[in-house]
Amino acid sequence: MDVFLEKNRNIDMNSIKKEPARVRPLQVKFWVTEEEKQRIEKRAAKFQSTAAYLREMALKGKIVERPPSITLNHYLELNRIGNNINQLTRQVNSGEASIFHKRTKKEIEQALTELTGLLRANTEALKELLK
Repeated sequence: MDVFLEKNRNIDMNSIKKEPARVRPLQVKFWVTEEEKQRIEKRAAKFQSTAAYLREMALKGKIVERPPSITLNHYLELNRIGNNINQLTRQVNSGEASIFHKRTKKEIEQALTELTGLLRANTEALKELLK
């Protein structure tokens, strides 16, 4: 025993590596089927570990529950309609598309000219009355 103490007297206790304290000291467990486990592992392949994937999904993941009356096909159709509306809106706002037929546009311009003329005439008549 004395030999061991003499040999180890020069050991610096600070140089001995200690296990770092766990960053996450609590463990969570749950049960899955074999198929569920395979699906989880497949999805977790993009992460550092399965634990990292599960932690990310549990803390930041988004689970969208659909009402049972709306099917996936309904959602897809709504998505297509939304895309079409966005494309039309983008075209109209950029000036690529006109929402009026050329003839309709001319009719509106003509009506606007007539209204402007009537407004001027009424303004002049009102000025005459107020004198």
